[in-house]
Amino acid sequence: MNGPPAVSVITPTKNRRKLLCETMDSVQHQNFDAWEHIIVDDGSDDGTCEEVTRRMAADSRFRYVRRRGEKSGANVCRNIGIAESSAEFIVFLDSDDILNPSCLGRLIQLMQRNLDLDFATFRAGVFEHVVGDVRGELDPQLLGDDLLRFLFFECPWIITGPVWRRDSLLRLGLFDESLQSWQDFDLHVRAITRGFRYLRFPEVDHHVRWQFEPAKVSVEQRRSPRHLEAAIAILEKFEYHVRAGPGMNWVRQRALCSLYFFVAEQWVGIGKLSFALRSWGLIRERALGSRVLYLSGALLLITMRLGFPGGGLCDRIVGRWKGWMRLRTNPQLIRV
Repeated sequence: MNGPPAVSVITPTKNRRKLLCETMDSVQHQNFDAWEHIIVDDGSDDGTCEEVTRRMAADSRFRYVRRRGEKSGANVCRNIGIAESSAEFIVFLDSDDILNPSCLGRLIQLMQRNLDLDFATFRAGVFEHVVGDVRGELDPQLLGDDLLRFLFFECPWIITGPVWRRDSLLRLGLFDESLQSWQDFDLHVRAITRGFRYLRFPEVDHHVRWQFEPAKVSVEQRRSPRHLEAAIAILEKFEYHVRAGPGMNWVRQRALCSLYFFVAEQWVGIGKLSFALRSWGLIRERALGSRVLYLSGALLLITMRLGFPGGGLCDRIVGRWKGWMRLRTNPQLIRV
């Protein structure tokens, strides 16, 4: 590479040396040379430092940064990566995901031709072991209200999807390091509610590894009491940004209610009915949902905890109720 990098790829990681090697390979095999790949290590002890150092000796575009200080987590590491970056554009790439060979070149060309964009997003493919072993993409829909989809806990795009203008990220305020989970949702909700300019494209240019890891934040946020307790502050933050930005309306209220019910369902799933009812009751305290919505939802939470009715009937009843109460964006197919 001659001259400064055009794009900084930022990868937070911890004890994923083998998977990280595949991620780094996908960056090194780009058909575009003007990149730097910043690996921010959150405290690995599996040889990650040695592996990245070895690659740095062969290719100076790789950079290794060890997270210092008491704060840890992906939010902190991504912010460190942004501070260390030197390019005009930034892409976040998790340490188990893969970029298509043409990804970075196309992203930079797009952003350089559209100077009014704060970011642009592309779709994600999914894989388990090697790219192509799972058919399908994340989020095939491009139409609709992206803010609502985030508030309904859907994913118009994931963290690897956007290419950001670095100045726009700085103006947005980076990642909220106080959040234990939902940090990417929070970043994207803030960008949309503050009126950032962006475009979405249908092409798949990156691939997300589909795997179950009990320690992953996406799993912990559904099972960990610590994460579920912290989720309420996140929902209140979402509400604040909606009110301060485009404003609250009935459908956004319903979307926020769906998130409160989601948290309540997770409490029920770990056997904490009182916490579930308390979380769900906040829709009344915050004037987001009606008394009928609250009472009917509370009754369902109780029946879910009791396990009655059995089989899949309870799930079907909850699914229909969500449809009747407009707690989801799309109809649910009920199979006979």
